[in-house]
Amino acid sequence: MRGPADPRPPAPDFGRVTAEHAQTFIAIMNTLHSEPTAPAFGRLLQKKLQPDDYMLLVHLFEEISVLALHHLIPEALLFDAFAFDLYWDELREDVLALRAETGNEKFCENFEIAAERAREYRTDRPPKLRWKHGGGPDDPPGGLGVRPPAPEPHDAPAPPAPVGSKET
Repeated sequence: MRGPADPRPPAPDFGRVTAEHAQTFIAIMNTLHSEPTAPAFGRLLQKKLQPDDYMLLVHLFEEISVLALHHLIPEALLFDAFAFDLYWDELREDVLALRAETGNEKFCENFEIAAERAREYRTDRPPKLRWKHGGGPDDPPGGLGVRPPAPEPHDAPAPPAPVGSKET
């Protein structure tokens, strides 16, 4: 709980993930990992895009972004699984060029907005593996995943002896 002396603004709300979102999320994953999208998505991840990849990917990310921005799937689920901010960084120049060429300022605006939200999400949540690399409880709250195991309390009962062991 934050007190009046806490200088941090409240964390943005990226939605709450529930089991009902699984089907939509799996459909997005299937789209990204099936033809014709899979080769382009793989090249995006490797930063080896080909000319035909750009429009295919920006339209797909625009459509996925619409789902998130209209709260049909929680942003938290998408931003935890996908790097929308980094995808935007890779595809931005082509989107901006096409906006200028066509005069359509709305082209892929949802993708751009989702990328900025994803950047906020990433800033607010350090990598989950930080715990393995020395991060600690002073890190910002939210999205840290599994906490490191706590030390055994001093008055904790001893674990049961394995079956068949001889205790004296």
